[in-house]
Amino acid sequence: MFALSIHSVFEGIAAGLANELSDLWTFIIAISLHKWAAAMSLGISMSKNFKDQKATVYILLTIFSLATPLGISIGMLVSDSSALTEIIFNSLAGGTFVYIACSEVIVEEFSVSELKWLKMLAFMVGAGVITAFNLIET
Repeated sequence: MFALSIHSVFEGIAAGLANELSDLWTFIIAISLHKWAAAMSLGISMSKNFKDQKATVYILLTIFSLATPLGISIGMLVSDSSALTEIIFNSLAGGTFVYIACSEVIVEEFSVSELKWLKMLAFMVGAGVITAFNLIET
């Protein structure tokens, strides 16, 4: 929960730092497409680990849900500062994306050997789509 909340703060910071409307919409779409999955997996994990502590689960999920708006607020506050500050915060946001993907998502998915080739194909297609969008944008 802590790692996902920190990740959410930094994704919010990246959205709050967006200078162009198109960049903001890109962040909104990206956050919307994966925030529900993170919240669902976090909720399932917490309901298993805190079976008789519903109040604790609700408090932790509330903290998680407020992490992105907090990050957006921080990003908006520092967006008028120096370019170096924006670069540092964008780097931290990008680094958390890569860290969560490499240490949590990919490792967990590939540790189960079922359908490993299909998972690898989906991973490669996803990487290809992201690369294609990046090439189209430039």
